[in-house]
Amino acid sequence: MRVSLLVAGEADAGLLRGVFRELNIDDVWVLHNDLGDRFILDPVPDFVVGVLTDDDGSPQSRSAAFTNAEVSLRLGFAAGRGVPTLAIVPPTTEMRSPDPLITVAACDVHARQALVDHLWAFTATFDLPSSAPPLPTERPLENADEYLAALEQLQWGGRGSVGQFERLIGRVLMSAGAAVAETKGSLGDRVDFAFVPSGGSTDIILVEVKAGDLSEKKLSGAEEQLQRFVIERQAKYGMVLYHDIHGRSFPSRHSTPRIVRMSARELIQKLAGEPLHKVLDAAVVEAVGRM
Repeated sequence: MRVSLLVAGEADAGLLRGVFRELNIDDVWVLHNDLGDRFILDPVPDFVVGVLTDDDGSPQSRSAAFTNAEVSLRLGFAAGRGVPTLAIVPPTTEMRSPDPLITVAACDVHARQALVDHLWAFTATFDLPSSAPPLPTERPLENADEYLAALEQLQWGGRGSVGQFERLIGRVLMSAGAAVAETKGSLGDRVDFAFVPSGGSTDIILVEVKAGDLSEKKLSGAEEQLQRFVIERQAKYGMVLYHDIHGRSFPSRHSTPRIVRMSARELIQKLAGEPLHKVLDAAVVEAVGRM
């Protein structure tokens, strides 16, 4: 992949190059000012990324660094030409008049691992296999009954039991239109996987699966741990998806901020009637209502 990287102010270009290398993207054209304008789309890149900063100074010469406004203007031009375009915006900075064609990721430009996660989220749908459903999907899960049957047929007791459950959940989410990544390498080893619910989005949702002989204490502990990781990696929120081998249900007694708890059976049943993004939105609203 080739990427044109537009950098405003004093953003660390070396750090950003390292982030792309972690995603196995080595062909990165870093552009700091308007002297490189002719290289933004010539040759045409696979995507364009603009990095905005908190310090939005005004350039004093033609060779001075881009301002946020100048990066935003060029991102809009690239998006208008049909090139996938991402703006990385510090959480404290509001992007002025964002073009609807530009994907915006609120992320600290100095947080390396969070940058890796958000860039993964943006590129996750670029190389989906042809058999994968289109993103975003607006239809319910067509084979929900098959997944419910597979859930009941899982064999418990061995070391691979939880792994089987995790793989089943991953297949459910992908069938519902999500781009899913196992959380190895850049995404860490403290959660099971991450997913992006739809195309054109960098909303990262981290997932922790819990299965076996469960209790309220185990699930609450998982929620608290996941909450810390969501904050650290600047994800949108996290989900604790569980399946108790005794068939028990553990609805949330109170809400852990930025965390949704749901049983696997409930998730699959809801996906049978509504598309993934609506199921997630409703779960978040319900969680907020309990706070």
